[in-house]
Amino acid sequence: MKAIIPVAGNGSRLRPVTLDTPKAMVPVAGKPVLEYLLDQVTGMGIRDVVLVISPSGDAIRRFVDRRDDLEARYVVQHEPLGIGHAVHLCGDLVDDEPLLVLLGDVIYLSDFAFLAGAPRGNAVGVKRVSGDLRRYGLVETEGGRITRLVEKPDHPVSDLAIAGIYSFSSSRPLMEGLETLVGSGRRTRNEYQLTDALQWMVEQGEHLYPFEVDEWYDCGTPDRLLEANRRLLDLNGGRCDIPGSVIIPPVDIASDARVHRSVIGPHVAISSRASVARTIVRDATIGTHARIENCDLRGTIVTPHAVLADTVRRVPVGLGSLPGPVDPDSPDNSDSPDGSKNARCEVFV
Repeated sequence: MKAIIPVAGNGSRLRPVTLDTPKAMVPVAGKPVLEYLLDQVTGMGIRDVVLVISPSGDAIRRFVDRRDDLEARYVVQHEPLGIGHAVHLCGDLVDDEPLLVLLGDVIYLSDFAFLAGAPRGNAVGVKRVSGDLRRYGLVETEGGRITRLVEKPDHPVSDLAIAGIYSFSSSRPLMEGLETLVGSGRRTRNEYQLTDALQWMVEQGEHLYPFEVDEWYDCGTPDRLLEANRRLLDLNGGRCDIPGSVIIPPVDIASDARVHRSVIGPHVAISSRASVARTIVRDATIGTHARIENCDLRGTIVTPHAVLADTVRRVPVGLGSLPGPVDPDSPDNSDSPDGSKNARCEVFV
């Protein structure tokens, strides 16, 4: 089985985090998003991986090429024409063989080993969602089969969201659908959608089956990135003792980070060579080489190399806007657009 991972997106919804860092390389709970995906792929026994990168994707190449458990190849997507276009570019590298496609900005907490065992037919990962259903790609089913797929419909009739993982027992029908879209210039929202190619397959008589994804975290916005950070630290975060500071688990603090007279945690990830002094911080990620002094930060992303001093930023869970300092422990039940109750966060560069 071969895997395709499109990672060419510019991460516009994550700016300014992605101004100097590819979206797939943004750290969550101490690891880049891409590392979680690659670990999942290799855990399924897949070594042959094709990554679709942007012309400025050298950081991704360097990161992936350090691994000795992969045979990675790269395809450059010169124009941002969508996920369907990205997968279509891989056509010459994919024979008529089983194929796994995963989106490059999603972290999955599910066991997909069954997909690599003996793939039969074509399967699309789905998850029931609530809130504004118009922001999802959705599937409709009947008798255990997918009958319709629509990308961000104006009038949703299903709550089964496409989770961004797809398995094909043969890559040929998918590539034929993508060739049909690209050859005819058929775009949705100015992009070639993978969803439209899957719908073409259904219309040609191919059978697509849904499978349930236990947990998935789209890390494409700051709020959702912090949500993933909290969940992963709950699962994998640790505790540590730093003389002169108070560390409240779960946290992930790089061994070469410097923490001085601070209160850290819970749910804080501090990257390599960052420095935090005389600061209170919780529910946050702090990038490499960042320097923070005399701050009180909650619900915060600090980008690599940022310098931050004498700043108070407290954001309560569920807040629908970004006001001035408020009580971080006050209750609030405002829903985010996708129906979840997440923290709105501040990004510091």
